[in-house]
Amino acid sequence: MFSSLARLVLPLVFLVGLTAAAQPQEPLRGRELKRRRVMLSSATFGKPVVLHVAPGYLTTLEFDSPVDRDSVVLGDPGGQIALFEVNGRSIVLKPAMELGPGRGVELTVPFADGAVPSRVAFSLVTHPAEVDAQVMVSRLPRTADAIQAELDEVRASCAAKDAELDALRARNVASGPAGMVLAGFLREEGYRVGSTVVRSSGEGLVPEEVVTYVSSGWGVVALRVRNTGAEPWTPTEARLSMVASGERVNVLAVRMKEPRIEPGGAALMVVETGAPNWPEGAALRLELRDKDGGRRLLIPRFPF
Repeated sequence: MFSSLARLVLPLVFLVGLTAAAQPQEPLRGRELKRRRVMLSSATFGKPVVLHVAPGYLTTLEFDSPVDRDSVVLGDPGGQIALFEVNGRSIVLKPAMELGPGRGVELTVPFADGAVPSRVAFSLVTHPAEVDAQVMVSRLPRTADAIQAELDEVRASCAAKDAELDALRARNVASGPAGMVLAGFLREEGYRVGSTVVRSSGEGLVPEEVVTYVSSGWGVVALRVRNTGAEPWTPTEARLSMVASGERVNVLAVRMKEPRIEPGGAALMVVETGAPNWPEGAALRLELRDKDGGRRLLIPRFPF
């Protein structure tokens, strides 16, 4: 009886095991990489510093004092964590597997100069959401000169980033057909260009000559607008359509160099479209509006 039951049950257990093994395992979510600064002192001597490590990630410890590299001790007889690299002022850790909850591996790093504290202990544990990818260990007291030097370095870095941002902004202004018109880079060679004097209606907004640029992949309407009203004006929306059919033209951007047109002032405005869906020389209608729709400029007809 037992042997018959076993012959029935064992294949079922085997099939269940195969089914469980075939189920796709939920992938581990990527951990957030952390950058930490650890300050050592005689008061913290003997207290392990907890570090988060994980397999698949390297954790780099950087020291401001020379390390006695031959005396570094990793208390890991199971080979769960490897000392990937040990130098005079840095240690790179490479975990091979996850450490279970409540389990940690101790790393002891002695310093080579004999000053206090003479060593630092780390407790290496795993965290489900984060990894200490870079740990800067400061042991020497930070003088005012050192702090000022670090501040100067940060300021220089910020200045470099600001310069880089300004360059990117300038590049963005000069990019694309609209930017090329605003920057004065687009000439008549290689494009179909037209110009006309237009009639318009608008609340204190007067357009000057309209210039159009057309290629196989895009179109541009450029016009200089004078604000004769009493309030600044900023166009944010353009509606372009064919007069004959009323079909709308896809407008990609409305751009100016200036943030707004002041009363009594004028600015070059550019409307950029996608690939032309109108026949050459067709009459188009252009309406420009501000964000509130309170003031608009309407050019009822011009050739494009």
